[in-house]
Amino acid sequence: MKCLLFSLSCSFLYLFSLSQVPVSKEPRHHNIFENDHVRVLDVHIPPGDTTQIHIHATPSVFVILTNHVKVGSQVISEEKRADLNTSDNDNIWFEGFYTAPRIHRVWNSDTKEYHVMDIELTNKNYITLEPPIQQEAFTFLFDQKPVRAYRIKTGASGITVPARKAGILIIQLSDLDHSITVNEKPFHKMGDFIYIPSGNLVSISADSIGKSEFAFFELR
Repeated sequence: MKCLLFSLSCSFLYLFSLSQVPVSKEPRHHNIFENDHVRVLDVHIPPGDTTQIHIHATPSVFVILTNHVKVGSQVISEEKRADLNTSDNDNIWFEGFYTAPRIHRVWNSDTKEYHVMDIELTNKNYITLEPPIQQEAFTFLFDQKPVRAYRIKTGASGITVPARKAGILIIQLSDLDHSITVNEKPFHKMGDFIYIPSGNLVSISADSIGKSEFAFFELR
């Protein structure tokens, strides 16, 4: 009997280990952009659906694009949450996973889709950045080893940011009822994004007085 229980326990642990996948391989986490600094995972969990058990082990920024969706998470293991850095607006935050990964699965118990961007910061050769951007449109959120984050709001006048040492990732935070471009790339809907390599000017322009909101990341 003891041998049977031991065998069943080993089989369970083996099957459980097989069920865990890196977050970038989880089917609802879609890899939409990757270079030597960043991997952008566009996450869509339909109503009533559940992800596979997956592993977060890379420093990451999370951007929640659909607010007020009822979701739950079964956490298998994770590091202490004391170092969790959330912004004042609490839909953009950083987690380092420096001491231990998070292993969990997430489900959507709502009637609308849960939409998140999981931005994995894969570069390890961090650079020293210039002082934070000081412009009226920018709200500073946090500064961590791999990333500095802002929220920006702009109108018809647009904004221009001189070239920076860091690569820049910009993500649109809401749907638009007007036309806007970022470095000549048209943005239309929540989740549109652009990566701008280091050493390039950033230009955001609009053709109406409507307000636009973005997450703006300097990637070390």
